[in-house]
Amino acid sequence: MEKGVELDRIRSNERIKVVHLSNHEISLKVHSRNQMNFLRNRGYDVSMVCNPGDSFKSDSTTQDGIFVKAIPFPSRISPFRDIATFFRLWRYMRKEKFHIVHTHMIKPGLLGRLAARLAGVPVVLHTVHGFYFHDLMPSNVIKFYATMERVGAMCSDLVLSQNREDIDRAIYMKICQPDKIKYLGNGIDIDTFTPELVTPELVMKKRKELGIEPNRKIVCQIARLVDHKGYQDFFEAAKILKAKEFPAVFLAIGQRHYKNGAIDPYRMIEDMNLDGYVRFLGERDDIPDLMAAMDLIVLASWGVEGIPRVMMECAALGKAAVATNVRGNREAVLHGETGYLVPPRDPRRLAEAIEAYLNSSEKTDNMGLSARRRAVELFDERDYFEKTDQFYRQLLHAKAIQTNMLKPSISH
Repeated sequence: MEKGVELDRIRSNERIKVVHLSNHEISLKVHSRNQMNFLRNRGYDVSMVCNPGDSFKSDSTTQDGIFVKAIPFPSRISPFRDIATFFRLWRYMRKEKFHIVHTHMIKPGLLGRLAARLAGVPVVLHTVHGFYFHDLMPSNVIKFYATMERVGAMCSDLVLSQNREDIDRAIYMKICQPDKIKYLGNGIDIDTFTPELVTPELVMKKRKELGIEPNRKIVCQIARLVDHKGYQDFFEAAKILKAKEFPAVFLAIGQRHYKNGAIDPYRMIEDMNLDGYVRFLGERDDIPDLMAAMDLIVLASWGVEGIPRVMMECAALGKAAVATNVRGNREAVLHGETGYLVPPRDPRRLAEAIEAYLNSSEKTDNMGLSARRRAVELFDERDYFEKTDQFYRQLLHAKAIQTNMLKPSISH
């Protein structure tokens, strides 16, 4: 028995308490919402710990009734603030006596797993949404972040990876033993993102709302406004195509950030003389309709990706895509089959791929059909949720935690 774990207090009629930790409030609105509801419907008592942001600045409850504890995770390494966050997490976990702590992202992943283990939480898991380190970083920086992941893995019962390449990377870099990291995948609501949504009426309606002329192609990137999402290259590609008088409008959609790695889209548009050719729409709540009206979805990221959500949504809509050839993107987009992959941080190649895509409608239509078939097979979030539930049950069983409160699961 692990220190601090009182397994005899867990009775068969006690609900299993699960808390997820994340440092992005968008998780509450989009990424985790359906998963939290799924787990609650399976009988878990679910809640979240999240970095406070624009939508909520203190403890809150989502519109679905999921409680959210606001605890700040400093974006930069700050020893005093990180220690304060750690002790807040430790006290909260001791008080609430969670059975499962499930962490996400690098800072909540490290501090959350350390606090959970010292608080005596029986089951501790972490999902890798793409390792923070990447090939464009200096070797000493890669080693530093790999060490953080290694410490976190030591405090975990299981590490779950959204893509297969990160499993190989974790084993090669000795972040954890092969039996401690498993493939989880990622998913979206393929019943919301469906080709039937893409109708001439909707396309015309959205174009009218946005004030975009019928003769212009719409190229869009949907991602948080941070540098590693490749907005600099996206805007540079737009500049190249504007100089060629290519009839397009580039849209940037996403949540703005004001901390580490944030970019200012308005300044970039002004500095590159792209006013009118590139537009920033901010954070939107009509993403399915907007994506349905786009001619092309792009993801120019050069950093960390698990399996990017926007690429899965694009595929589910029956649309091919253009993305950079980095871990995670490679699992979402098959080059020449469901879209195009281009080298990261290469605006010229990105511009060429965008132009080629928009000038070859028959080929890209066939790619779109392949993308939809692949999305149905691999990116249905219900499979991702079922896997998570199965991992929870296996670990609970291994820890001799029994309950009659969980509803039956579906075995794969």
